Amino acid sequence: MAITTPTPETIDATAARPTPEQIDDVAKRYNEAKLDKVSATLAFETIEEEAIRLVSSFGIVPPNAEKSRRLSGRLAELTVTKSDQIFIQDDRVNDLRDALSSVGRLDFFKKLFTLRSKWETVTDAETALREDSLPKRLAEKILNLYGRCIDVKAKSPSLKVVMADPSKPAKTRRAKKSTGGVN
Repeated sequence: MAITTPTPETIDATAARPTPEQIDDVAKRYNEAKLDKVSATLAFETIEEEAIRLVSSFGIVPPNAEKSRRLSGRLAELTVTKSDQIFIQDDRVNDLRDALSSVGRLDFFKKLFTLRSKWETVTDAETALREDSLPKRLAEKILNLYGRCIDVKAKSPSLKVVMADPSKPAKTRRAKKSTGGVN
């Protein structure tokens, strides 16, 4: 992949009108750079997919990072993190609010959603669904309506590559000191 750099013949906006040859040269360099960009993008995507496959197949789950996998080489550390994106179905949230309101349980609705510019789930909504005592029939209806309010979409995995500087000493991980607990 050769990246074309501007030549001394680069046309300056303050220069005299360009010659047809100069115009052709700019167009040729533009098309070459465009092809190089496409080629580089394809190469990048191919290598990124390969790295994600390697980490997904052979990586380990780092401590306190359940949605990540990590694979380490001598100089590089590859980390793939997967996450989900939650989309709230506003009209279905309104159905749930109306259902709870009709049975006098609007207080319970506030444990599930809060209104910003649009509905967002409350941090402990799933806990409220599991732990709060609602009559069985109402609980089933509310759980069903709540489930319709939310769409979970998987996001594409992200890749982070950290390269070590071979001229610097390697970092060593120290074991955490015990806080004095009894084993």
